[in-house]
Amino acid sequence: MRLHWFELADLDGYPRTLAEAGHAYLRRLEELAKVDVPLAKRVGHALEESGVERWVDLASGAGGPAPSVRARLASEGRAVPLTLTDRSPDPEALAAAAEADGVDVHSEPVDATTVPESLPGLRTIFNALHHFPDASARAVLEDAVAKKQPILTAELSERTLPNVLSSILIPIFVLLIMPTVRPLRLSWIVFTYLIPILPLAIWWDGLVSHLRTHSPKELRALTEGLDDYEWTIGQDRFGPGKITWLFGRPRA
Repeated sequence: MRLHWFELADLDGYPRTLAEAGHAYLRRLEELAKVDVPLAKRVGHALEESGVERWVDLASGAGGPAPSVRARLASEGRAVPLTLTDRSPDPEALAAAAEADGVDVHSEPVDATTVPESLPGLRTIFNALHHFPDASARAVLEDAVAKKQPILTAELSERTLPNVLSSILIPIFVLLIMPTVRPLRLSWIVFTYLIPILPLAIWWDGLVSHLRTHSPKELRALTEGLDDYEWTIGQDRFGPGKITWLFGRPRA
């Protein structure tokens, strides 16, 4: 059963420096795991199937994997302009991400349930759909349908017993990986080693992410009644786990 427990980074009043540290840690973890490889395959397929020439990443956080996915696609000869957006943009991190070729940032807040008409193109949500309660996740899909824009979601977390149990290793990963994050802030080192808040906070949010993640069956339920779109749902094996994805585009 999907449990929508709270994540610390989602709470109003959660210290911004801790939230930004969590985003930076996840971005570095994704780099080390080379998640751009399987995600580039999915994004390339979605662009080809939908026939659009632009790409809008929603809930980008501190940039997420989208810029590295875009770079991999460009190396394969499939370069498309990428715009990063977020409901609460992290200006410093997104500005750094936007230094990559073909990447820009929408500086104003963007709610994934009501994306402006001025941002057409393939919509992606990487590792963030689980942050939305079911009603909001449904609204994300409904907005894409209403504005006739293709949408691809992909989650690296998975609600399985092995994943939930392996979450206990997250504090160790934080201790090992945080010094390799760039740019690195002194406060993050303090809250990792001297006052070890970050290892525990990131562990909690990682555990809850697994518990929140939709199964393929639950994703299918979110699309019920949206019959103007063709929906494809699947899982790609990646390392010891799976990437669960959903792709929707207007019917021909």
